[in-house]
Amino acid sequence: MKKVEFKNQLKAASELIKNGDFFIVTAHERPDGDALGSMLALGHGLKEVGKEFILYSGDELPKGLSFMPGTSMLTSNIPEKLTNDFVLVLLDCHEPERPGDMGQELFKKAASVLILDHHLGEGPCDGEERTCISIIDPSKCATAQICFELFKELSWPISKEMASCIYTAVLTDTGGFRYSNTKEDTFELAKELVRLGANPYEIALSCFETKPLSKLKLLGLALETLEVHFNGLLSIMTLTPQMFELCGSKESETDDFVSYARAVDTVEVAALIKETKPGLVSVSLRSKRFVNVAEMASHFGGGGHFNAAGFKVEGNPKEIKRQVIALAGTYLNKDSYE
Repeated sequence: MKKVEFKNQLKAASELIKNGDFFIVTAHERPDGDALGSMLALGHGLKEVGKEFILYSGDELPKGLSFMPGTSMLTSNIPEKLTNDFVLVLLDCHEPERPGDMGQELFKKAASVLILDHHLGEGPCDGEERTCISIIDPSKCATAQICFELFKELSWPISKEMASCIYTAVLTDTGGFRYSNTKEDTFELAKELVRLGANPYEIALSCFETKPLSKLKLLGLALETLEVHFNGLLSIMTLTPQMFELCGSKESETDDFVSYARAVDTVEVAALIKETKPGLVSVSLRSKRFVNVAEMASHFGGGGHFNAAGFKVEGNPKEIKRQVIALAGTYLNKDSYE
């Protein structure tokens, strides 16, 4: 996105927030650190300026992110008799169906819509007669970075709580400042957030070194399934409903598992295939350098970033695994095929 265009959209978004009275803020289902951090930071900001709002998430709060200030503001309840005089703010995704069952209904009822996202793709604003502002910028390290720049445009003071939520979002979405979305301005943003009160040690400890035993046991089972294809260029791990039941684990505990498959020294593409319920399969895809896994995921109706993407489908996990292996083979060096 061009700098001038981004700035103009930020101005339009700030006017929408200034003029709005009631906001419903949501993000994609199974929210990660960026989704929750962005929601909570915006919630703190709206609260400070006296706006009415709902922070909606249909999923249970992941234990590993429960330390963030303001999680008590999150709710899974939407008023039954909801009028259409609200602004819908969709964060860290740009498809109305991504927040889950309520997503489409909220999108249809909203008087106006604001979308903030850093994933590849286009928003649904084309053809909308109502105000619909879509700020999608894949050059940003996290959606929370867009939120931070919007707060600056609004001239909102950034509280310690807001800074902590945004720092958590940036830290988790860059994999601890290790992923390819980590750039010079990422560190500049992190420095500013620490200056504003974010505690990097405590946040890192909570995000990366505070794991429930059930998660580590499940990871052990997942690692036992690790296999490689195409002379080590592709790695795959699988999780079954039986594994989740045996360890007493939840799907939200598996978000970083695919990184272990990607860590194999020869690997370019890694996949984690999860069957959390019989017939419902989620696939996480990661790449190190040259394979666009967002494009791979799009073949199954999913999406994401160049180096991190995923999709969810109904079907037989063994057949989906076969399809993923076959598709990955078309992206990897044919000379390295098994």
